[in-house]
Amino acid sequence: MLLKLDRVGKRYPMGGGHVDALKDVSLEIQAGEFLAFAGPSGSGKTTLLNLVGCLDTPSSGSIQLDGQDLGRMSRGQLGQLRAARIGFVFQSFNLIPVLSALENVEVALRLGGLPADLDRCEQALVDVGLKEQLHKRPNQMSGGQQQRVAIARALVKQPALVIADEPTANLDSHNGEAVLDLMRALNEDKGATFLFSTHDSIVLDRVRRTVWLRDGVVQKIEP
Repeated sequence: MLLKLDRVGKRYPMGGGHVDALKDVSLEIQAGEFLAFAGPSGSGKTTLLNLVGCLDTPSSGSIQLDGQDLGRMSRGQLGQLRAARIGFVFQSFNLIPVLSALENVEVALRLGGLPADLDRCEQALVDVGLKEQLHKRPNQMSGGQQQRVAIARALVKQPALVIADEPTANLDSHNGEAVLDLMRALNEDKGATFLFSTHDSIVLDRVRRTVWLRDGVVQKIEP
């Protein structure tokens, strides 16, 4: 089992009171899953991604990643785990504008404390179909190509977990479908676990399991 969430809650202060973004979420996620957290805005799906991605800590309950209790780790330890074991794909791509595609991917290795291996970075870009774009900067590429660079950057350090927050939000339907099909193929080929936050049918049609959230509570899990 890659992830285990046991009665997880997340509470944020608001005015003189508080708001519960997540309430009593229990869930098990196996290695190699291709899974989406879905629901309307404010349902808690991004909060849940932030917790399993070591970007935030729960207010109650526990989260285990590869058997490690995230609640017992310091902020520094969480940062090291995040850099070494988790890849991120964002809706806004988050590429460094002054760097080439190859250099953007190399940054992920450096941040993960891994040797700067240009051959490995080049192969990651070849794997996502960007053999001809290695030395182009983000402003010289389409949105779909930039998202492919972001996927290569997430996968180059061979993470246990890839977190994708609304990865198709800034893509047209054609590019969105191409990017999701690519992610599905990489999931099957590389074995990395993909977790999505989405309300996009392009994503929901391609994942193998969907966790539906509303008002911070798991409503149902399909299939």
